[in-house]
Amino acid sequence: MYLMAYFTDKDEALHLAVSQDGKRFDALNEGRPVLHSTVGARRLRDPFIGRGPDGLFHLLATNGWTSPCILHAASADLRTWSPQSLIPVMVGVAGAHNAWAPEFFFDPLASQYHLIWSSVVEPHAPAEGRDWQNVSQDNRIWHCTTRDFASYSPPALFFDPGYSVIDATVTRHDGRFLMAFKDERGSNDPATDHKHILVTTFERPGGPFSEPAGPVSPALAEGPSFFRREREWVLLFDHFTEGRYGAAASADGLNWKPCQVWTPAGARHASILDMAEVPVPLSSGVPE
Repeated sequence: MYLMAYFTDKDEALHLAVSQDGKRFDALNEGRPVLHSTVGARRLRDPFIGRGPDGLFHLLATNGWTSPCILHAASADLRTWSPQSLIPVMVGVAGAHNAWAPEFFFDPLASQYHLIWSSVVEPHAPAEGRDWQNVSQDNRIWHCTTRDFASYSPPALFFDPGYSVIDATVTRHDGRFLMAFKDERGSNDPATDHKHILVTTFERPGGPFSEPAGPVSPALAEGPSFFRREREWVLLFDHFTEGRYGAAASADGLNWKPCQVWTPAGARHASILDMAEVPVPLSSGVPE
């Protein structure tokens, strides 16, 4: 079984959906949010859920357009959540204007977790007055590490291909890391040369990175998320101007072909967690 975490433009809050086969995801709680933000900007966007070292489900999410912090909460059963907190990942970085689309992945080589997110760092340019929602900004992928989701290393640049990138997501494949990300260059026009999903690989966090391959998706797409379905990888991505989702499948993580995945109406920037080994019963009765 697979768990999808997402938000909607109507409700910038945590929504959940499930799938038995990785092909059709059905919304839980009759499509209503299961968790609202209570901290910071009171907005919960781009939710990501993964398992931590304590066996709990850890939620990370974007705390609004111009917050240097990311939202965090934990749960044992996906119903009852800990008090929410803000992780000040970019607060100490001069000129940091945002911290978007946070996720985490486990590095077995160092026995630690890497939090990754997108940030604009421009010390001499204000964040106010920008059209963050519609105009591309000069983002890069940043990260920090943790072993316990209580203390974190200082932030550092993680991935800089020389142009604006957002929405990185990482998984393990064939002894290496596989990362998908959005090439943020261009404009929100389907005819643009960019605004699509690319993939790269690396052996150790921070690189070196292989030459990005793709595009895996057409423009305009963002918010990629990997999951394993039978003998292939599926990469889900949000066609954010069309109100729909697209997907591609690959046996090797590098050569991709379009495939079909059905998602709940209105889903935005979803992440997928494989629940095959997680003994938590889910039903449509998940409370708000």
